[in-house]
Amino acid sequence: MIDLPNFFTLFTKVSSSLPIDELYIVFLVAISLLAVHALLILLVGKIYQLLIDWADRQGIFWLSVPFFMVAVGLIFMTHLVDMIAWTYALIALKIFEVDTNAFYFVGEMYTTIGYGTFSLPENWKILPVMIAFSGIFAASMSGAILFNMISQIIRKKSGK
Repeated sequence: MIDLPNFFTLFTKVSSSLPIDELYIVFLVAISLLAVHALLILLVGKIYQLLIDWADRQGIFWLSVPFFMVAVGLIFMTHLVDMIAWTYALIALKIFEVDTNAFYFVGEMYTTIGYGTFSLPENWKILPVMIAFSGIFAASMSGAILFNMISQIIRKKSGK
């Protein structure tokens, strides 16, 4: 059987290879972006709910479709804001020499496409994982709110 390292040994090896001070900054960026993203999509979802309730009371429920399309656009924009914020964080940490490379790298990681066309310094191997996790969680939150919006349309259409 293969000898596996215990958790503490593994954690020590990984943490000793990382730039701890900068990693705290990256962790704070990730948490902050997820919190702001969550608040923004909740705001979009609540405004959407108020609008379709109003449209239903006015007898113009067909407006729920254009309202939904605007909400989709706004949620898409929150993801662009996340990617731009990540880009500025990487520029501030001087991980990339060219700003556009930082943006393309963030785009690959945030969307979890991950072509791997960018080489990072050895001590920044954890960075793609952190950006990908933030993208996955943000996309999950966005998907949940969009699902809720569609279910509101279906529920109102069926008269429930």
